[in-house]
Amino acid sequence: MILTIILGLLGLGIVIFIHELGHFIVAKAVHIEVESFALGWGPKLFGMTRGTTEYRINILPIGGYCRMKGEYEFKEAIEKKLASFPYAEGSLFSVSPWQRFLTYAAGPLFNLIFASILFASVWGIGYEFQTFSNRIILASDYPLIYGEEESVSPAEAAGLGTGDTIISLDGKPIAHFKDIQEALLDKADKQLELTYLHEGRTVQGYITPELNRQTGAGVIGIAPWIEPRVTDIPTGSLLLSSGLRVGDTITSVDGTQVSCVVDIYQAIFTGRTGSHTYGIVRDGQQITIEAVTEYDEDGRPIFNAIFPLETVSTPDYGFFGSLKRGVAETFSTFGLAIHSIALMFKGLDLSESMAGPIKITYLVGTATAESFSQGLLTGITTVFRLLGFISTALCFANLLPIPALDGGQMIVSIAEAVLHRGFSPQNYYRLQIIGFGILMTIMAFTIFNDLAFFLR
Repeated sequence: MILTIILGLLGLGIVIFIHELGHFIVAKAVHIEVESFALGWGPKLFGMTRGTTEYRINILPIGGYCRMKGEYEFKEAIEKKLASFPYAEGSLFSVSPWQRFLTYAAGPLFNLIFASILFASVWGIGYEFQTFSNRIILASDYPLIYGEEESVSPAEAAGLGTGDTIISLDGKPIAHFKDIQEALLDKADKQLELTYLHEGRTVQGYITPELNRQTGAGVIGIAPWIEPRVTDIPTGSLLLSSGLRVGDTITSVDGTQVSCVVDIYQAIFTGRTGSHTYGIVRDGQQITIEAVTEYDEDGRPIFNAIFPLETVSTPDYGFFGSLKRGVAETFSTFGLAIHSIALMFKGLDLSESMAGPIKITYLVGTATAESFSQGLLTGITTVFRLLGFISTALCFANLLPIPALDGGQMIVSIAEAVLHRGFSPQNYYRLQIIGFGILMTIMAFTIFNDLAFFLR
């Protein structure tokens, strides 16, 4: 757990540090004096001063900050109730509104650039992922497993049936189940073109995904069709001691024919420990075995065997191809963030979909530890992709038009440039207080939500 927390803090800290680095570089470029630039927060571990800037390494590895000159002038203007900020060479308030705009915009911009580099690196390195085929089952055909549906699912309404194969969705070819999930990601309540195979013939039609209120993704009420052929059996599994072997294909349970893995679960879903008879094809011969089924606390069966997965490898895109895909993925992720705001007004469950600093730290640390246990390249690509998502999300969050954030400050700068006059210190102060109040409210909600996540 300690390693997970440390890795999570480091990952989140890197993304925040890149953000502050953007402010630092542009502030220096437009002649705003940076009083201190820090890696980390809290008490200073090490520091040195070069010119007018103190460079610090602090004890807590959770990002950093860039403190620009202007704090003293701001306090003086408020205390003396001045009509404008006093001029001081190198102060934030001594430069033009457009220079302040560029300084504020640099943090989010650096996050976008950083995300693009990370995503491009992932495509350049290449990676493998496991998924299922594009053959599907209807969740409504298996109520014991997926629950009773109160209404007709989008898949049923579109004419899809268990055993059908989706070959294109929203005009995009579908090669495996992950393609279906990605095609539906931001398509809730949108009518999509659909092409699928049904009993050997090609059918074309339309489908309108529903909103999953926990994730914000579009869903159509399907699950992957998984062939009931055993590819692995974990050591210690009761199935292994009952005689099940790798390569066996399960054809029946207690005399009931099964065609896919979910059929097996449906057949043994009794909610109690018991023995079941399995019909198996092994080396072309039909045999039967008796196996005891384990159940979890909710009465759901635990069938401790592994079934076929498809391993997909990304192609070699080369340097420029990887860079192009990296930039495209960054803007696609940014678009999803914008889409998420619209979903808030459609009933999205924020307690499930929103993550604060505690939960993000945990997720980054967990993903880092688990992915590196699977291999160096797997670890690198997993961490790069996760940090790319977080960096893009941080860019988006800071561009929100809240006065205390970069987005709010950018709007103020534009307004000052257009009106050809600056905001009075008092009005500027009021905007900051409003923004700070909004931020504290959001922070309190996300921290409470994060704690609730760990207490479930």
